[in-house]
Parts: sequence; C-alpha cells; structure tokens
Amino acid sequence: MTKEILQSKSKDDVLVFIRGRLTFEDESMMIKRSFEMSGYESQTGACTLHNSSILNEFADLGIYDYTSYLFLDFYKGQGTLYWKYFYENENLEFNFGGYGTTEIIYEIFQKTIFSNKRTRRR
Repeated sequence: MTKEILQSKSKDDVLVFIRGRLTFEDESMMIKRSFEMSGYESQTGACTLHNSSILNEFADLGIYDYTSYLFLDFYKGQGTLYWKYFYENENLEFNFGGYGTTEIIYEIFQKTIFSNKRTRRR
C-alpha cells in the first residue's frame, strides 16, 4: 500500500493496515509486535533498537522523508515523539499518554505522510 492510498482511507482502515503490518504468524500463533513502553531494558539500547525496528516497518511509506530527525522515547509507560521538519527550525514534541502502538503509529502518520509538509529529495 502506498501513502497516497492510505491518505484516501478512513482512520479505521488505516488502523487496520497498521495492525496488519505489525502482525505475523509464528508456529501457528498470531503475534502482534508492539512498542516496549516501560523504558526499562535488560541491555543498554534494547528498547531503542526494538522500538526503532517497529517504526522502520513503515519507512517504505516515507515517514522519515519529512523530518531531519524522528525519535520515539518511552519512560515508565509515557511515550514522547521528538521530531523536526525539514526546512523548519522548530524542535517538536508530542506526548503519548494512554496511546497504544497502533495509535502512536497513526499519530506519526498524521505528522508525516498525512501532513502537507515538504519532503527532502531522495
């Protein structure tokens, strides 16, 4: 699915798409990948690597093409998205209190591929 097709879909349809991308079958059991929101890690960087890998599932849609940086951080269940749009100087933050993985990714779509912001050339 392309970002143009996703933009034409309803929010519920986009949420279904996100859930579908995060779900896979492992030994006849359906597993849904989700963000590690505790912020606690048994090995330094484990949460960051895990959460970045989930965001990267949507890189082909261009979520990184709108920003100089896009970073998602969690601490004690509270998520914060940090980003800065290309061609703009403001560092932005958005707090995700009470959001699940699917809703967080939808909000990232809102701030990137569903926005009217300029993209960098690739």
